[in-house]
Amino acid sequence: MAAIANLNYDKNKVIISSKLYLYGTEANQQIGEMIIEEINRMYNEPNATIILKSRLLQIIFNIEYQIISSSDALEMAMVNDDYRNNFIRIENENVITRSFMGFGLGDNVGHWLTTDNLGTSTTAAHEFGHSIGLDHPENADFRGSFSPPPIMAARGSLVDAKYQWSPLAKAGEYGGTMNPKYRKVSIQEIEMIMEGLTFEETDTYYIGYLSNKLFDRKGVVLERLA
Repeated sequence: MAAIANLNYDKNKVIISSKLYLYGTEANQQIGEMIIEEINRMYNEPNATIILKSRLLQIIFNIEYQIISSSDALEMAMVNDDYRNNFIRIENENVITRSFMGFGLGDNVGHWLTTDNLGTSTTAAHEFGHSIGLDHPENADFRGSFSPPPIMAARGSLVDAKYQWSPLAKAGEYGGTMNPKYRKVSIQEIEMIMEGLTFEETDTYYIGYLSNKLFDRKGVVLERLA
């Protein structure tokens, strides 16, 4: 999901903004509100800051959404050059049975499933992380950290017992892996997003890239929407 990071030096803020255009048979206002509430809440929750030019600046995520028809999504995507604009199809199933972003870290398209409990399970916040360049951690064993698993922890990660599906299950066995609802956005993950954004020569950075490719109901790329 592409985004724009803008330095507002007068207000001591760096604002990361993007807009999700939600289309598909399951896209509706209720889903949209839940998705956006989850993303904004979870990424702003750490109260992350950055020091630029000897001044402490707050990092603010301002993510919006709009429900549009599939035909409107196609028309917009064909001419889109705005890094704020992201196109996310909402359905209840797809060919890989899991919500996903497009064709690499930072892509501005995705196919998300209501069966992943969008807005209540951290899936939307996790996929948003992929969209702005965050990958799964190389080490999927978070036991002994004594803190919630990071938002980019993949399903199946090993965690302390209280963050498992079943606290009594043996690690790695049925019920003994991470329950995604416990994931939290970490300060380290915000730092990774901001890495390289020095704002020395510009007040605006473009994050991610624009493939502008859309999907059919099953998550297959298409050129035209029926």
